[in-house]
Amino acid sequence: MVTAAQLALTQSPISSLIPSVGNTVIAKLDDSNYVTWNFQISLLLERSGIMGFIDGSIPCPQKYIELESDDESIVNNSPLTDAYKVWKIHDKALMTLITATLSTAALSYVIGCQSSSDMWNNLKERFAHMTHTSIVQMKIDLQNIKKEPESIDA
Repeated sequence: MVTAAQLALTQSPISSLIPSVGNTVIAKLDDSNYVTWNFQISLLLERSGIMGFIDGSIPCPQKYIELESDDESIVNNSPLTDAYKVWKIHDKALMTLITATLSTAALSYVIGCQSSSDMWNNLKERFAHMTHTSIVQMKIDLQNIKKEPESIDA
């Protein structure tokens, strides 16, 4: 018997993106291309209608089925809701998609993340800071460039 979670996975737009992400996202994220990577992956996620997992507009649903009982062990061992199972499957597929677009060095920043949103925020925090620092340094370098006097020969 096919469960709701299994059916949702086969209908997931995320699953169909994973094999083709290498052709769609040209730049694998590394220390030098966060802006380009972010632009490409954001377009891909928005086009596919799955950016909500990242930005929170598709929130994680209630995890456990609510059971009325005075027995604490029964309540703590409640079954997972189908909505939670489906959401988790989609989110793990999105995590797989994101990791497929990362360089080996960038991958180390998302190890241990529990959701695609956590991954996204870790990468943003790490690489956006580096990008800002690079921009500031470039501005300083540009300001320090001195134009040599030009002579006018008549």
